[in-house]
Amino acid sequence: MGSAPQHLDRLLPRHESTAGLDLVWNVHETRTGLFKKEETYSRAVILDLSLEGARVEAPAGQKHEVGDRVDVRFQGMEGHAEIRHHHVGPDGSHIYGVRFIPEEGFGAAINQAVGELRGRSAELRTAWNRAT
Repeated sequence: MGSAPQHLDRLLPRHESTAGLDLVWNVHETRTGLFKKEETYSRAVILDLSLEGARVEAPAGQKHEVGDRVDVRFQGMEGHAEIRHHHVGPDGSHIYGVRFIPEEGFGAAINQAVGELRGRSAELRTAWNRAT
């Protein structure tokens, strides 16, 4: 009897990001004129990270609900995250528990960052390949 893939985030360890890894949060296009669009986004901070998800601190103006999908960019790779948990921090910022939607390039960037936080990237790469 094995675990269902949707429950992996509860089994994979999270690694605290003491340096505060930057995450480009809520990337989307906004119309700035009749034919012009401009990319808008906010900066967020990854507080802890696992192969499956993260705890993210986002600016006060960026409120999302549980179940929302957010476009994100991490180390130059674009991906998506699903909001799993949410609460407001003491300073008014929003703290989210997110699950990353598996995507090849984005998953590799997450894998590398977790490997650096943990120090055993080969073992983590094997775990990630089994999870996807």
